[in-house]
Amino acid sequence: MILTSRTQNLLTDLQKIMALNEDEIVQRGIAQATTDRIVELRQRMGQLTEQYGSIENLEARSNEVSVDDHTLRSDLLEWRAVRHELEQLAHFWENV
Repeated sequence: MILTSRTQNLLTDLQKIMALNEDEIVQRGIAQATTDRIVELRQRMGQLTEQYGSIENLEARSNEVSVDDHTLRSDLLEWRAVRHELEQLAHFWENV
């Protein structure tokens, strides 16, 4: 892994303070980044659920709208993408 000199300096300083090796710090960073993203995705899923009730409701509504209004279809695509990414992160998390 190639680190910038600033990141390498921060890593070295942190290792002195926390008595952790580089691998442990990187693993904790990966875990935190994964957790942060899962929280973001769950919040967005909650917003979509609050707005539409369920993805099935949104799918039904998106088929009934005018071809000029793409809001529902965009939200549907986003919801599907959020679910997919959450599934991938859950699988990743299980293998960490």
